Amino acid sequence: MRRYEAMFLFDSSIVPDWASIEQEIKRLMERINGTLLVAIKYDERRLAYEIKRRKRGTYVLVYFEADTARISDLERDVRLSDLILRLLVLDGRGVTEARIAELRALPADQPLSPMVNEPRRGDDYGSGRPRRERWGRSDSAPPPPPAEVPVAAPAAAFADETTAR
Repeated sequence: MRRYEAMFLFDSSIVPDWASIEQEIKRLMERINGTLLVAIKYDERRLAYEIKRRKRGTYVLVYFEADTARISDLERDVRLSDLILRLLVLDGRGVTEARIAELRALPADQPLSPMVNEPRRGDDYGSGRPRRERWGRSDSAPPPPPAEVPVAAPAAAFADETTAR
């Protein structure tokens, strides 16, 4: 069995409480014969665009172990589910036991603070991204014009060709 990291996006209007979310994740893990290591609420946000006519969703971070062949079954079950809007499954071999123990120590129904020192970029458009200068430089001066390359006039060469005929 291989370790995986998954991000589930649940429909906030259908599944408002943590118990229902956790029950659905456990049901999915049982269907693929997987071992749930940790499931923790990541955040509830307004979506950048509508998914299945929904504007808000609850992100849930899940670490689990399962057979590689069963991941396609998990993806199929998610597509058929009305509770889950999206699923992203990544290889979790780089996740250490210490990280999993750290996540288990946190309360599962309290959202993680994904960006503690940064503004929340997903809740209002344009306020979280630093503004880039117009010319891509730190000062406000425009870039220097390209250097002009002198071009030799080929008029003499043309004159020789026309007179030779």
